Amino acid sequence: MTSERFIAGIYNYCDYWCERCAFTRRCRNFASRRELEHEARGGKAGDDATRAEFWNRLADKVHETAAFGPADAWADEFDFELDPTPDPALVARVEAHHQAVGEHPLVRLAHAYMKGADAWLKTADGDLKAVAQGLLAAAGSKFADEDYEEAAREMGELLEVVAWYHTLIPPKLGRAIGGLLERDDGDGADHTLLKEVRLEDANGSGKVVLAAIERSIAAWLRLRGILPNREAEILRLLALLSRLQRGLQAALPGAQAFHRPGFDDPV
Repeated sequence: MTSERFIAGIYNYCDYWCERCAFTRRCRNFASRRELEHEARGGKAGDDATRAEFWNRLADKVHETAAFGPADAWADEFDFELDPTPDPALVARVEAHHQAVGEHPLVRLAHAYMKGADAWLKTADGDLKAVAQGLLAAAGSKFADEDYEEAAREMGELLEVVAWYHTLIPPKLGRAIGGLLERDDGDGADHTLLKEVRLEDANGSGKVVLAAIERSIAAWLRLRGILPNREAEILRLLALLSRLQRGLQAALPGAQAFHRPGFDDPV
């Protein structure tokens, strides 16, 4: 029953916007986070049998016991100490990989967009308040024939979309590019499988980025019509997003077709 409730891996390729997600009840990460938050507030979700978290935790233990046997029967098999000394060759490889990801043209473009969008959000307060005053004035007119309440809510929606995704795009894109650039000089079935897994993960992360770009473009286009005096800046941001979209589609042609568990399943 528990396995049917949770969608395996749904949290790997989401946009982390839990409050707007229709799948929180079927996300193990969300359930675990709620349990931790409850315990941080002084609750004992794991010990309170009247709460669902108690039974979810029990279900996990039942699954582990069924698969591996009682914990005390196998824990001793893994009783060893890890060497905390870092491997210089591995450290150098990881650092070189991180540098290559950070210097990738698409990642740099994503950071340029993030900085531009952040600057716009920090300087748009006056113009946005002017729009707000206009909506109030129009709503107070006896000739008002539009839904100005809905217009105000739409503004909040547009700005939330821009604010949320402009910080999500760079790290998600970095993960996608990181998987694409990861090198493995080995051969054999294991190495082939590893390469396939990395490419699959890169495509999944790329799919999230493409969705974020599409939603951001839609929001900016609407804001462009509402704030004509900020059109030049908005057009520059739209140009960055368009370049990012085309570049990502070229670098990861399989991203758009990637199937995300839950999100891309038929309702």
